[in-house]
Amino acid sequence: MSNNLKKGAITAMLSASILGGVFVAIPNPSTNTTAHAAAYIPYSQYASDVNGLKAALGKARPEIRSQVTSLLPSTHSYKYKNAYTSEYYGIYYYLGYLSADIGTDHAFTKAGVQDDYDCMVASYNVFRNRLPKSVQGKLESSAHQIQHEIDAHDGGGLDYVDYYDIFSHEADYLLTLRDAVSDYGGNYDGVASKPKAPSYKSHISKLSATKTASKKYVKVTGIAKLYKSANYANIKTYKGYRYVKLSSKHTFSKTIYAPKAKSVKVSVGYYSHDQYKPVTSTKTVYFK
Repeated sequence: MSNNLKKGAITAMLSASILGGVFVAIPNPSTNTTAHAAAYIPYSQYASDVNGLKAALGKARPEIRSQVTSLLPSTHSYKYKNAYTSEYYGIYYYLGYLSADIGTDHAFTKAGVQDDYDCMVASYNVFRNRLPKSVQGKLESSAHQIQHEIDAHDGGGLDYVDYYDIFSHEADYLLTLRDAVSDYGGNYDGVASKPKAPSYKSHISKLSATKTASKKYVKVTGIAKLYKSANYANIKTYKGYRYVKLSSKHTFSKTIYAPKAKSVKVSVGYYSHDQYKPVTSTKTVYFK
């Protein structure tokens, strides 16, 4: 038995003795580890949720929209990693504030509470398919009851008591939704980073150079793929530079007198007032 194994056996026996003869397996932290694979909510899902909440808010009363619009989560802000769970920003914060606003900026008209109802249900629909069935049932039952209360009201009076239950139930509904969305977000390690926009570079996609039959001239043709403004191709041989104007389809063609040429170097760029600025890298073609 190796020294390490002997040491482990002695430690185990001592532990059993100390614990009154009950043998307890003590995991070795150096060998027993559980790997946690990070899982993130895709940024595209987060952006879709924000846009959905924005559309839902458009159904609320003008008074609510004017006070809450500025609190909508941003798809441009760096503060989005914990947007579903943070109490200080993001979706969690927004839904809590929306609830508070509906619960305190009271709507004393049937149309007003209906608008706020439409907003809360549309907000729920943004997340519905990602919430547990039990939560869906609770929120949909609550929404049905609130709609029943609205429909039962004749809309003829502005009595505070008549409307209090409705808008307080709407506010409670949004808090339940907020907590359910937070639970959903808690299943992840946050929102994934925003993908970087693809970087497109102007380049010469096709280029050829061949000697003519007389061997005294070189015919150069090419096509540029442009993402920046350009109007000329710059062609270099041992005799110097020549410029040729690009066509509307960014093609160019030029026959150059260069009997000793073995290669040409070409770039495409913007030429104006005797100044040339390339927008592509230089391509070289060799020939006999």
